[in-house]
Amino acid sequence: MEAHASYGSGRFGRRVTAGASLRFVAATEELETGQPVVSVMGEVDLASAPALEETLLGVAEDPADEVIVDLSACSFLDARGLRALIATGERRRQSNRQMAIVLSNPNVMRIFQITRFDQRLAIYPTLAAALNRRTNGLA
Repeated sequence: MEAHASYGSGRFGRRVTAGASLRFVAATEELETGQPVVSVMGEVDLASAPALEETLLGVAEDPADEVIVDLSACSFLDARGLRALIATGERRRQSNRQMAIVLSNPNVMRIFQITRFDQRLAIYPTLAAALNRRTNGLA
């Protein structure tokens, strides 16, 4: 079941993945430009990774040139969550589309650094930085 809500800040069409709990939420929003943003809040672990995978599957084939996955409110990411992000990035890359990651939590960033996936994915400290990169033609 998807919940839909509209609100300001240039975003609309929020979809919250079924199975979301108070300690984990994965929501897909569409900016006014049509660009999808997946916001991940809380812990991505064995129990919540399937909901993240379902959400990412929904944007993997999105026709938009770029999808942004906002992990700025993600407090923990396990190996299954990391694999889901990598798989989504690979699917998008195979069809010449991009995926950017917003990540500011140093503990979660460490997982990307240890696995060297920080070198394979475009990672930005804020959503504004990811959006500015795109609007300034640096995609």
